Amino acid sequence: MSDAEKPVTPSSTEETPTVPGWVEPALDAILATLPFGADRLAPLRASYLDCLAGCGRTGDLDMEHDACRKGLLRALTDTQGLAPEAARALEQQLEKLELDISAQA
Repeated sequence: MSDAEKPVTPSSTEETPTVPGWVEPALDAILATLPFGADRLAPLRASYLDCLAGCGRTGDLDMEHDACRKGLLRALTDTQGLAPEAARALEQQLEKLELDISAQA
């Protein structure tokens, strides 16, 4: 097989979108306040972090963060049965986290 025929694979130096390193522990602290185990929250947590990482660094970052937050809240309500009052409290905590991300962007 020639070099031209070999499949393209990502290199270890290829950049992928990520959130700042402090975001994951901060999110974990927020999610720890919920009445659900980490194993049940893991896919929703990962999806939310992926969404935040994919947000642009210019334009309307707040609108993009809103979409991520609303998606997480909807998923928690639909799949985990998150109560409305808990959803409101969580939303406020996530908004603060997102504001901190925006401030450092």
